[in-house]
Amino acid sequence: MPGEVREVVWSAFKMEQAIYKPGFPSPLQWTVRAESEPRRRNLFCPGTVFDAVVEKVRIAGAGLAGLTAAYVLSKANRPVEVYEKKSRLLPSSGPHTEGIRNYRERDVLEELNSFGFDLPPFSTVLATIRVSPRARNVIRGPAHYLFMRGREDHTVDQILFRRAQAAGARFHFDEEIDPADADIAATGPPRDGYNILGAGYSISEAGSDLPRDTAYALFDNEVAPGGYFAITPGIGFHSMYSVSWSELDFDRLLARTEKAFDLPWIREIVGSGKRVGRILGRAYVAPDPISGAVRDGTLLVGEAGGFQDAVAGFGFRYSVITGSLAARSLMEGSDYRALLRDTFGLEFQQASAMREKMNHATNDDYDRMIGALGPEISLKEYMKRREARGF
Repeated sequence: MPGEVREVVWSAFKMEQAIYKPGFPSPLQWTVRAESEPRRRNLFCPGTVFDAVVEKVRIAGAGLAGLTAAYVLSKANRPVEVYEKKSRLLPSSGPHTEGIRNYRERDVLEELNSFGFDLPPFSTVLATIRVSPRARNVIRGPAHYLFMRGREDHTVDQILFRRAQAAGARFHFDEEIDPADADIAATGPPRDGYNILGAGYSISEAGSDLPRDTAYALFDNEVAPGGYFAITPGIGFHSMYSVSWSELDFDRLLARTEKAFDLPWIREIVGSGKRVGRILGRAYVAPDPISGAVRDGTLLVGEAGGFQDAVAGFGFRYSVITGSLAARSLMEGSDYRALLRDTFGLEFQQASAMREKMNHATNDDYDRMIGALGPEISLKEYMKRREARGF
């Protein structure tokens, strides 16, 4: 923060009346603007005059990142107003199972807990079965944690909403504000700027054959160009969908997804299960999201800032962490981008480099990738091989 110029709105106070806390900028480091100017900026510096002039934090968007920021702020007794253009709380892709990859040395649940997220998963995937046209491998170990997204009481969205509301956050549904007028923008991927697409179906749990500790990923460019077809268990229904970085038309990708349901081994999993809903997920990943994480004073979180998993499209972790760090930045008056750099390091650059390779992968490449792992491998051994390749 030293040397950084920040903007503050002063009303009844004069510069010479301020008492500055050690570690925060001196008066000469601040640019003071007239209260009549339209852009307002919040800064929390406990124990200083800023406590008296701070306004409510305004968050645009009530997705996972926005809910996380609202919960962290309201739990710290900060006034929060959340504006959501939808009439009710629901993830943009609809109800579905969402996983968090646990491929790092530090357990991802422990990591998220350090950012204020302590919700338990409904299941842990202990068998991750990866399939290509001519190869098959099973990763044994807690490779993914599963959460439900949707409108039911047990979903992550509803639990975080209830927690934030109980802590004092106020929500305004069916009411949209310009992200430029918000302190935190959590509005999801740009309306026409997404570069990852998911298309598929929710399949009823009843009648299907999918244990809650097992997930599948099919790597086949005929089904999911440049991506994969995922099968993840859920509560009441399972999620089966293709994720692609190259086919960004929903109808065309859904038509390709249908090919997966013709495969005998997938038909066995579906069994007599019924299609109970469609999955449409649009995502946005930026090659260097940290550099653009602040726009005209607004902190961008989640996919509004391009914070997404370039390799596999698992954005859950990034939504939680960026939402929490944005809240921390406002509470501490600290540099949001510096917090992001300290947390992620070169993670995004490494992921982008891997994604560039995967964009050119053929089915033969997938066969070699999966076949090289043998029929079965432990998660620990798989993590060592990932580390050796750089990501």
